[in-house]
Amino acid sequence: MPFTIHQLVRDQQWAFGNSMCKAVMVVDVSNQFTTVGIVTVLCIDRYVAIVHPTSEKRTIRWTMVINGIVWVSSFLLTVPVMLYTRTVRKKQVEMCIVDLPHGPQDMYWYTLYQSTIGFIIPLVIISTFYSLTLYHIFRSVRRVKRKQTVWAKRATKTVVMVIAIFLVCWSPYHVIQVINLSIRSPTSAFFYAYNVSICLSYSHSCINPLMLLIFAQNYRERIWRRQDMRGGQQSSSKSITAKANHSSMVTADTSYRCTGV
Repeated sequence: MPFTIHQLVRDQQWAFGNSMCKAVMVVDVSNQFTTVGIVTVLCIDRYVAIVHPTSEKRTIRWTMVINGIVWVSSFLLTVPVMLYTRTVRKKQVEMCIVDLPHGPQDMYWYTLYQSTIGFIIPLVIISTFYSLTLYHIFRSVRRVKRKQTVWAKRATKTVVMVIAIFLVCWSPYHVIQVINLSIRSPTSAFFYAYNVSICLSYSHSCINPLMLLIFAQNYRERIWRRQDMRGGQQSSSKSITAKANHSSMVTADTSYRCTGV
């Protein structure tokens, strides 16, 4: 990210050489795929946790394996970037770009490839599994008390927020990439929109964990409150039972004394 900021501040000028250009671009694109991939996997994990809570697949070992698969897959998806990224001098300015051999035609396919794998497919998976999760929640709510509808509404808000944040952070970047295919001489407004879209895409890595942490904290607090309420009810019932037993003992003892007199 510091290299990207440096490049944006200096009007796309690259000052770190060809090797660093290739390395930074590979890491950047790989990070994009990894971020989206982990969010997608988390969505599937939540579905399994709610719909199949007794599944034996949700272990630390499986978590490490799946994370490893996401990272390795994201790295392999950057093969086109590894092959064609290099520094190019344009208008007396050294630039770091993905220089495809057949120009616009290859750029069209590369943009389609990046947007499909990095945005469209994850969006479909996230929307599908969250919809299935909500369907299971609302179906379960019908079988239990109506008070559970509050929890169902909160779950719905969480799902809507996750999908909305994903769209807000990533759709501008991919839309601008598509628009860029038809622009021969980009304007300053386009560059400004492009820079904003990059910032939004990076911000998703910060916003999504914070949002999940907030919702998870609220969920834990609700569980603790329910446990405290149950504990209070149990302690009060125990005290009532103890008092009843004590009074019955006193009554029995008094009747015995009366009989003695």
